[in-house]
Amino acid sequence: MLDEAMDIGRRELTCLSEGDVFGAQKLSSERERILDDALDGLSTGNLRALADKLVEMKGLQDEISGKARELHATLKRDLTNLKRQTRRISGYSFGSGNMPRLATRRFINKKS
Repeated sequence: MLDEAMDIGRRELTCLSEGDVFGAQKLSSERERILDDALDGLSTGNLRALADKLVEMKGLQDEISGKARELHATLKRDLTNLKRQTRRISGYSFGSGNMPRLATRRFINKKS
């Protein structure tokens, strides 16, 4: 079961590298379920016997977490740039006279 979890972890890492967050989330849930099932009934002695596999699994988890952090930072940077660009474009629109109708009619005419 640990080998299957490692395989799923590698596919999850590939999904994150490609930017497929939803696929990675699905694989992550599946990997979590398999690991819970695998480690649920093991005694301490059996865990010691599987120590190498668990260390390898931890290394893979560290890679997955690192890739997720990189993806998060990229997304944050892209959103910040998009916000700046939207602000810049709206400034050009306002300056060129393309004001929305609501902005030109802010005041109510009491006579009409």
